Amino acid sequence: MVGVVLGVTSTGFIIGGMVVARFGLGRNPIRTMLLLVMIMGLIGAFFTIREWWWLYAGGIWLYMALVPAIEASEQTVVQKVVPFETQGRVFGFAAAFESAAAPVTAFLIAPIAEFVIIPYMDSAAGRGDFGWLLGEGEARGIALVFLVGGLVMVLAAAGAFLTRSYRRISALYLTQRETVEADAVELPANSRAAVAGEATVD
Repeated sequence: MVGVVLGVTSTGFIIGGMVVARFGLGRNPIRTMLLLVMIMGLIGAFFTIREWWWLYAGGIWLYMALVPAIEASEQTVVQKVVPFETQGRVFGFAAAFESAAAPVTAFLIAPIAEFVIIPYMDSAAGRGDFGWLLGEGEARGIALVFLVGGLVMVLAAAGAFLTRSYRRISALYLTQRETVEADAVELPANSRAAVAGEATVD
């Protein structure tokens, strides 16, 4: 059943990619990326709030549908803002940083969840404190992990809007975009002038 659910929900990647191809990423992709990350955090916080299979499946589908836009936004901003000769180092650092999340999760969060959070949620105290929010069931401990992790993700993305780096990158991207758009408008006129000049010489 898990395989069937994941197989169906993986269509979110396809649908999300089609939406990006059709509508693009907006005027400022980094803003689009942070907004989508906030939405992704909310999905992560609430898709396990009850042990309902349709809520779980729907949350996974929405998560997968957001991934193409977030990845496309990241790639677009990096390729537009970072000088070409240093893009390899930036992509390499980003890949290493993202890969580092796996061992952090495995060796830090997983033991805390297994030995602290899950036993707490199985106890009468945990059910009394969070039962009204997370309900009851065998997976309420990991549901609490998702809830807290998702909300932290929302706060981190919201905080990024207030940083100097966000303002600088947005300004650089918009400047580069305006330059490209101006060149695209001027190119046909220059080409026509060149053709006209050649015709006059002939």
